[in-house]
Amino acid sequence: MKCEEIRSRLMISDRAETTVAVDAHLRECAACRDFVARLALARESLRAHRSEHLPDPLFARRVSAAVSGGSDLLGWAAVRLLPAALALTLALTAWAWLATPAPGELAERAPTDDLLAWALEEDGS
Repeated sequence: MKCEEIRSRLMISDRAETTVAVDAHLRECAACRDFVARLALARESLRAHRSEHLPDPLFARRVSAAVSGGSDLLGWAAVRLLPAALALTLALTAWAWLATPAPGELAERAPTDDLLAWALEEDGS
């Protein structure tokens, strides 16, 4: 058995319920033995902080389904909306570039020779 399969079995079952194949793998694989030790520590920590409020039995399954399904949907939406977002970005950049007057043009529009005073006027006239 591969380490991923062993670890997934250990996550869903108690250590006392392991099979002969899992026990044989654990005797040979130091990384999986370390995983078992960390898993036991995590389980003990969770037992020590147990709440009196328990979720319904299907809570974990609903959370897993929501997390795994949501990322696929988000990834698909992002891929489909990427061309539209790029086109909008380019259009806004072009509009901002073309709508900004040149400094010389601004100087010609100024009603006075004092450009700083004209730029800082509050009423915009």
